[in-house]
Amino acid sequence: MNYLEIKKKLEAAKQELEIKMHGQAASESEKETLQKRIKNYEYMIELTDMNHFERGNIIC
Repeated sequence: MNYLEIKKKLEAAKQELEIKMHGQAASESEKETLQKRIKNYEYMIELTDMNHFERGNIIC
């Protein structure tokens, strides 16, 4: 997989969770769990960007 494919899949998964979170059937505890999962996807997207653009810290 290349960078764009990975980022597209992560963004789609995040968007799906956002749709579920704003749905009327979600309880408060479910919304809290979904929000945590969304934050995790945002972090994974950030790491993917950093890796692609080689902005991450290099530890030797």
